[in-house]
Amino acid sequence: MTRLVLFFLLITFSAQAQETSWDIEVTPMAGILLPHHEDMLYLREGHVVGGEVSLTKRTDGSKDWHHRYFFPRWGISVNAYDLGSPYMGNGYGGRIFFDLPMTKNRNFFLKVSFGAGWIEKPFNLDDNPRNSAIGSHLNAALGVEAHFNLNLGEKWAFRPGIGIHHYSNGAMQAPNSGINLALIRMAFMYRFAPSPLPELRTPTFSSTKGNFIVGVSGGMKEIKPIGGKKYGVFNIFGIYQKRVSGKSSFGGEVGVNYNESLQYANDDGDQDNPNSQDNYRPYIAGIYQLHFDPLSIRLSVGSYIAPRYTDDGLIFLRYHLVYDLKRIQFFLGLKSHYAKADNGEIGIAYRLK
Repeated sequence: MTRLVLFFLLITFSAQAQETSWDIEVTPMAGILLPHHEDMLYLREGHVVGGEVSLTKRTDGSKDWHHRYFFPRWGISVNAYDLGSPYMGNGYGGRIFFDLPMTKNRNFFLKVSFGAGWIEKPFNLDDNPRNSAIGSHLNAALGVEAHFNLNLGEKWAFRPGIGIHHYSNGAMQAPNSGINLALIRMAFMYRFAPSPLPELRTPTFSSTKGNFIVGVSGGMKEIKPIGGKKYGVFNIFGIYQKRVSGKSSFGGEVGVNYNESLQYANDDGDQDNPNSQDNYRPYIAGIYQLHFDPLSIRLSVGSYIAPRYTDDGLIFLRYHLVYDLKRIQFFLGLKSHYAKADNGEIGIAYRLK
């Protein structure tokens, strides 16, 4: 089934690429499931085997960020794989991606991708109670990959690399330990209409003062018992951030996280006497942001300050895709504790004068 899906996707993408002058990339993949909890070890019974087809296009140099990142590629990709576990079946995904050269000679790239995925066999109390990793068919799909680029003439390139693909429903439906796949990738790119690189220039960057940003975000999550109530998660925060180059910003964040589920998931399992004070967690975080104006990718590492509920630990990670207008930011993303997703987030922020 996986091979049949990839075959038809290859035909469809190839026709589209020829019509639009985009390039096509076909990638066999193999790897393993990464069981980040001991109770997931039994899920890994074989290797992950699959493939990916991508429509990919090099930026044309019309914007400053094209030059700052040495003319990166961007596009859309679809993938399918046998997850190597009878309790999970096959996995499928569709993503948008940025493929960023790390060097001027464009022989080493870092690829980041965001999208949606489908897991064939999620947890089901009657039919599939042994899938302790994921409780929903539909999930968020994230990817981080590093690869080389070896040109094989004018039209062909061989792009071997490694990567991690992550699937999670953001705790919208339990269980949600998440699925992490470590992959070896052997990509081949065909350029339908190769063209020379634009002349590389160095865009000017004028240092500016830092910005103060205030905002709110929120989401939903489910905790045990499986199939039970969904609880609200909300954040109110302030950020101080300074853009240090055309590509990067650094900053700090302070805020309060309100997680309605924590009073029902306290350390002692005392469900009969919930304490709503457990739901409040002040926090601080450091921020690094990559800019592809007006889009950007914001990464945060933070710590709760003296939380009453401590089973999550003190450290959390957040990954946001941000659309930045002059004064308003819209963003969506995922928050996690280590490799376990805590909740999906959608938010809005305002830049103060």
